[in-house]
Amino acid sequence: MRISLPSPLCAKGALSALLGCDGSSHAPLSFFGIATDSREVKRGDLFVAFGGTRQNGAAFAENAAQNGAAAMLCDRDAKVCVGSLPVLTVASVEQALLRAAAAWRRRLSGQFIAVGGSTGKTTVKELVATVLSSGGTVEKSTGNFNSTIGMPLSLLSMHGSDYHVLEIGINHEGEMAPLSKALAPDLAVLTGVGTAHIGFFGSSQALLCEKMKLASGLGANGRLLVPERLFHCAPDPSRVLSFGTGAVADFRVTGIKHGKTGVVADVCWGLRRAAGLSWHLPGSAGLSCLSIGGAVGLYFGLDGEAIRNALLLAQDATPRMKRLLIDGRYVIDDTYNASPEAVIAALEALCYLSEGAPRAAVLGDMGELGLHASRLHREVGAAAAGAGLSHLFLYGRHAGDLCEGALFGGLSPKRVHCFAVGEEKGLAAAVFETMPRGAYILCKASREMELERVISQMERIR
Repeated sequence: MRISLPSPLCAKGALSALLGCDGSSHAPLSFFGIATDSREVKRGDLFVAFGGTRQNGAAFAENAAQNGAAAMLCDRDAKVCVGSLPVLTVASVEQALLRAAAAWRRRLSGQFIAVGGSTGKTTVKELVATVLSSGGTVEKSTGNFNSTIGMPLSLLSMHGSDYHVLEIGINHEGEMAPLSKALAPDLAVLTGVGTAHIGFFGSSQALLCEKMKLASGLGANGRLLVPERLFHCAPDPSRVLSFGTGAVADFRVTGIKHGKTGVVADVCWGLRRAAGLSWHLPGSAGLSCLSIGGAVGLYFGLDGEAIRNALLLAQDATPRMKRLLIDGRYVIDDTYNASPEAVIAALEALCYLSEGAPRAAVLGDMGELGLHASRLHREVGAAAAGAGLSHLFLYGRHAGDLCEGALFGGLSPKRVHCFAVGEEKGLAAAVFETMPRGAYILCKASREMELERVISQMERIR
């Protein structure tokens, strides 16, 4: 990861002061950016070296120096030998970055919006930023910089705008509250709570409790926006706003129409209404995006036309469900990441998008599910069996579990095909040999599976 610093933080000694660096014999230093990977260091950067069980960032100090690093930041107990490169030390690099980000946040004006949840964070961050750009200047976190490292770096890169939209992503207990408190959001958006990362939490309840801590850092007048089914799960319902189709939802979604080109609906908040909003993906995931975009726009005072136009613009910025035409077949590239809920939602969207054409899915492993992995892969396999697929192609260590679920769900063994990692070429060939031109083919798995390699093989076949 690398960020450029805003001008005030480039002044001599400014960043060191925010980080709370130990006393140093070096003269106050100025920095132009922060990099956590020595290969991304640019001249004048502060190279941040994290300790690790497998690799210690300090071991790459010489590489960082050769790329122009002005200094290195590391834990004070790190064993460092870097020649002439100045070394700044703190008790904990991760805590120092979070502390610096929180201090910088307090100096910035404008509205801060946090986006958290089990799925769809990056998509929602992009669409919210686009919607709010209709009402003022916007800064947003880069890519998916949302972790205990990425979110503080995102904050430290911001100059100050009317709106700041940042993701918060967590995968262990105890991470959410410190990040939320550092960001102090005026509005926190929880896209939903599923089973992503459940392997690190032990139970669904523990995961839900941790996600709800997104609201722990809300400002004095801040609100938490959640799907209506989660309204009563929040610790303080008086600070919660909900969106959904129910009569008691604060942002009520009506007039819903799903089709091959996406979903259309209206979003109402009291007497205010944003009519004819559309999102390019049909199904529950697309409806959630449309609902959040409409709700956030209305909350910050935008009119229906501005929200409607912004959602149309936002569709090009989202990283999910990209449609590719490869040798006459419509390949839906959703290899960005996956969780059980996200795969099931993608299968639902596939049904609408294909609209009677032959359809297939290439599904790979979903990571970080722990002891729940086999069960959840079987459940996804069963869901795939109910999606009207002509064929189902399975890839990875959990292909057997997915296959078991699909067969239990009623899919014929002749329509289920299993492949191991390393068999990408054979998998791509099997898909194209089996599925005719005009077919729709969904490709989805967790990031670690690098399922895009299968799509690359499909493009080579063409």
